[in-house]
Amino acid sequence: MPIASPEVKTASPCGPGLPRLGFVQVLFGRENGFCFGVKKAVELTEAAAESGRKVHNLGQVVHNPKISERLAARGVKVVQSVDEVEGGVVVIRAHGIPPETRAAIEAKGLECVDATCSLVLRAQRFTKQLADEGYRVIILGTANHPEVIGLRGFAGKDHVIVETSEEWQRLPKMKRAGVVSQSTQPPWAFRDLVAHVTAISQETKVFNTVCPVTIKRQEATTELTGEADLIVVVGGKNSANTRELVNLARMQGRTAHHIEHAAELKAEWLAGTERLGIIGGCSTPMDTLIEVRERAEALAG
Repeated sequence: MPIASPEVKTASPCGPGLPRLGFVQVLFGRENGFCFGVKKAVELTEAAAESGRKVHNLGQVVHNPKISERLAARGVKVVQSVDEVEGGVVVIRAHGIPPETRAAIEAKGLECVDATCSLVLRAQRFTKQLADEGYRVIILGTANHPEVIGLRGFAGKDHVIVETSEEWQRLPKMKRAGVVSQSTQPPWAFRDLVAHVTAISQETKVFNTVCPVTIKRQEATTELTGEADLIVVVGGKNSANTRELVNLARMQGRTAHHIEHAAELKAEWLAGTERLGIIGGCSTPMDTLIEVRERAEALAG
């Protein structure tokens, strides 16, 4: 069940002489805070920074602006390519990297800290297995997402990336097809894709690589939509799992807003709201969620 916060009274955003809002009860989703993969990635990066060496994150280690700001304050530099690194430590992001990028790190003789989520590493192994066994690899995911870029590096030459039903409906008939998924894709989409591929291929091999932690967060969002009138999802705008929570809340018929910082919460959103539901993506720290709740309290004036 969602976790209730003390009721807060919000002031009318409409100016003097207009009715004031009633009490708004703030509810947190039952699943919040860092997932274990994000926790590991942040801790490994911070430990490297504490060593006093130059530390480089190969892309944002996790998709959360507050964490990026926190690491930058500790001297961690974000780079987009190994070519930008001259000495020091390279931290591989939680989303993983393709094998050619890892080879480039080794070729330069750089010290490497691997912060790839264990579930992403598992998906990479399964993707390589399918390619090695001669299957055409079908990846469910967003083509330009760093996790998918990493997966396709293990998929061999015969692979395809699909994200929507319109895309996979266009797949041709195949003799042997293997299916994996970006970890943050919704489980229902994976099930639908697998059902379709099974119908158009003579032989299908499937590895379910949807993250179970992501599934729990999505289930918690669904529960929250049953308890709250308005949903605020907190997390990076470039976070796939966070955006999926927003989509899920809206699919349940709720108004949902996606914010990164507490300051983005607007008083007018709360007009007519009795219960405000707050949930964060898997890379959103609890202190950010608490700040959002406190912002709601501040709107009480």
